[in-house]
Amino acid sequence: MSIINALKTYIATYSGLKINAPVWVDYLGADPTEYTIIPLAGGRIVESYIDDSSLREYPFAFQSMESTADELERLETQGFYEAFADWLESQTENGDLPELEAGQNAEKIEATGWAYLYQQGDSQTGIYQIQCRLTYTQE
Repeated sequence: MSIINALKTYIATYSGLKINAPVWVDYLGADPTEYTIIPLAGGRIVESYIDDSSLREYPFAFQSMESTADELERLETQGFYEAFADWLESQTENGDLPELEAGQNAEKIEATGWAYLYQQGDSQTGIYQIQCRLTYTQE
């Protein structure tokens, strides 16, 4: 299973996602609520070891299309992302991490910053984003 597929499967287990809201990769529909995972540019290898194994990172953004019609909805969305970041942190602390391919072992998954309104459209919807990182070892 590819890393992006492992992340999609893993994030879909988050109980805070809206019921029946799809989780996509590199795609986000125009109607709320939908989620997507977008790989980000960045270095892959953090550190190489003498035994040819390495510590690696996979940076990604987690986005959602949300209603921005009123203040309550915007506050709710920000609360969702705070809870999502906390969930990633607790999952790492509990050792409950994505299942990767043979020879790869997830070490940590985390939000690297706060969520923000990434794009406000002409309608009453917007794209929210939080940047995240999966750290893993590869043999």
